[in-house]
Amino acid sequence: MVEVYYYVPQDKVRDSIECGLKLSQWYEKEVQIEFENKKCLCALLNPRDDMDKYKSPDYKCLRLELYPEYCYVADKSLYELGLQHDEVMKLYMDSIIPIKDYIFGMYRLPECLVTTTVIPEQISLLDKGLGSPILFNNSEELYINNLIEDFRQKYDNLNDRLLFGFFKGRATEGEMEMIEKDGNGFVAFIDKKTDRAFTVRKP
Repeated sequence: MVEVYYYVPQDKVRDSIECGLKLSQWYEKEVQIEFENKKCLCALLNPRDDMDKYKSPDYKCLRLELYPEYCYVADKSLYELGLQHDEVMKLYMDSIIPIKDYIFGMYRLPECLVTTTVIPEQISLLDKGLGSPILFNNSEELYINNLIEDFRQKYDNLNDRLLFGFFKGRATEGEMEMIEKDGNGFVAFIDKKTDRAFTVRKP
C-alpha cells in the first residue's frame, strides 16, 4: 500500500470518511495513462505540498492508503504551464509514471493521479501532530535542493554563479550597485539600503 494525502472541504469530511471518495464525483482531470483515458483524483505525496489548504481552517487533510497499481505520479507544474502551451502539455503527459517508479524530489510539484474510487476503509483523518513521519518539508523544496546539489557536483563555481545572478537581478532593479574592474576576478555588489557589500567571483 502507498500513502497519499487529499484535502476536502470541512463540511465534506464526515461523508468522505464514512462513504469514501467516489471517482465519478471527485475526479479532477481525465488523462491518458497507458493508452487509455482515465478519470483521476489528484492527491499529494506530502500534505505540505499545498500550504494554502494545509493552513486553512476550511479544509481537512485525509490520509489515503491505496494499492500502488491505481496510483501514478505526474509533474503538476508542467500541467499548469501546459494549459496554455501544447508542447508543455505533452511533457506533462510524458511525466506520468507508476508511483512505484517515482523517486522523491524528481518533480517540482508532484501530484498522485488516483484512478480508482477510494473506499472508507482506506481513508483516515490526518492528525498533523501525530500523523505519519514525513522526511522532508515539501516536494518543491526537496526538488530544488536536489537540483542544486546535482549541478554543484558538475560545476565547481555554482555558488558564485547563483549569487551573481541573484545580485545582478537586484542591481537591475535598482536595489544594489554593481562594481567591477577589468582584470579583477571579483565583482562587488553594494546594497543601497544597508550599504553592505557582497563580493562574488565572476562566472
